Amino acid sequence: MEKSETKFNRPVWLVAALLAASLAALGAGPAAQTGPGAQEVGRQSQEAVRLRVATQKQRDAWAGQRAPLADAIEAAQKDLKLVTAQRVKAEAYLAGQRAKVAELKRRLAEMARIRQELEPLLDQGMARLETVVASDLPFLAAERAQRLASLKHTLNDYDASLAKKASSLLSALEVEARYGQTVAVEETEMEIQGARRRVRLLRLGRLALFALDPAGRRAWRWDRESGQWKPQDTLHRQLEMASEIAQRRRVVSLVELPVGLAPAAPEAK
Repeated sequence: MEKSETKFNRPVWLVAALLAASLAALGAGPAAQTGPGAQEVGRQSQEAVRLRVATQKQRDAWAGQRAPLADAIEAAQKDLKLVTAQRVKAEAYLAGQRAKVAELKRRLAEMARIRQELEPLLDQGMARLETVVASDLPFLAAERAQRLASLKHTLNDYDASLAKKASSLLSALEVEARYGQTVAVEETEMEIQGARRRVRLLRLGRLALFALDPAGRRAWRWDRESGQWKPQDTLHRQLEMASEIAQRRRVVSLVELPVGLAPAAPEAK
């Protein structure tokens, strides 16, 4: 830029010098009476040269500022494109999140509706199970009472999920249902006919429950109607055989025992 300015300034000053010499020569001739006009022309020429030089200097100064400004504009345009792309992507993300929130709200509302409808059914199932156990044969009393207490705690737990509550109730029902399909022998101590006795209980599903004296001389049968143990001394031999078969200590064989009919399930209040 300095070289171009030097080349440009030399002709300007040369022209100015020649113009000044010409004007001086004209003023020295016979037409000296026109001197004031020539001076005005010289002044205007000098002013034009001065303006030209000042303009060139301003152009040179602007040329020095143009490159940084162009770079800044280019960088700003790139930033604008990036911000625009990010805004479009953010709007897409926001739309997706709004859709997810709407779906979650719908699911929460559906879960609230299901909970509102299902929880009373679970409570009814719990009440019915308690009634069945209370009116059932008196076996595994501690285990069954613990299971019912745990189930009630789960159903009354506010923080427990609906799935956990339903699963706990179904699990308890499954265990109780399995009792009706099994034959089991249990050694326990219980009160029979006013005396605390050590006996061997023989349970035939949910049909009948017998108690055997360890000495093998006495036997009792649980009477549902009276809720008491009735003597069955004449059956102690058959009961011993059935007990040994249940414990797999004897080959399976036919044993006749008075089991009666399975009671109808009582209605929960």
